[in-house]
Amino acid sequence: MHTADSTAWAEAFGVHHGFVDRALQQRLRRLQDMEEELRALYAAFRDAPDDELLLSIRSATRSMTQAVECLQIAIRQISRGSA
Repeated sequence: MHTADSTAWAEAFGVHHGFVDRALQQRLRRLQDMEEELRALYAAFRDAPDDELLLSIRSATRSMTQAVECLQIAIRQISRGSA
């Protein structure tokens, strides 16, 4: 479920309604940084003999990518709602 309710986002982050976009953009950058770090970890462990470890890191990377996409969608919806 995607929500464009900027008031709910403001309450969730404890920010004034006027700062929701900035708060979401900051968190998006953090998620993107974490996604990149997970990709780097996967590359570093690529030749590790532990398939379960590789699968776990790959799964975490996919989940982080999905989280980034969800937050990007929310940001676009909020931007459209305030336009």
